[in-house]
Amino acid sequence: MADLEELVSKGEGLKDRKLRLFGLRVSGASIVGAFAFISTIIGTLYGGFLLYQKVEALSALDLGDISASMQKTSSDVMRIEEHANAIKIELKKDMTDLRNSQWNLESKVDTKLQSVDTKLTNYDTKLDRFEIKVEQTKVDMEKRIQESLDNPLAN
Repeated sequence: MADLEELVSKGEGLKDRKLRLFGLRVSGASIVGAFAFISTIIGTLYGGFLLYQKVEALSALDLGDISASMQKTSSDVMRIEEHANAIKIELKKDMTDLRNSQWNLESKVDTKLQSVDTKLTNYDTKLDRFEIKVEQTKVDMEKRIQESLDNPLAN
């Protein structure tokens, strides 16, 4: 245990100890502070170098090429828009033609239905007249038969 106490007492004395470095007396804390300061400067220089590289990359861009590419894209979009408008006009015309065809078909069907309805009505009227004639003929026949039966000379 005595050895351990001796080591601890030597360790406690280290914080107060000063080192001689390049002819200067420095403590442990000042060495850590100097290391932090130097690493901050190096990090700042590295960040500045990366920023410089980005600026150089941006300045190397060919804006004329980008502008030409954008104009080509714009003209392609305009051409596609013209085609889309032409297709839209054709579709509207086709829809109008279909609607007119549907109306014409409906009109023809209505005309045919009216014609059939008229014919059915005429047939009903003729059938009614025929039934009336048959009934009248029946009544007339029954009357004649009765007259014949009632006639005393018929025997």
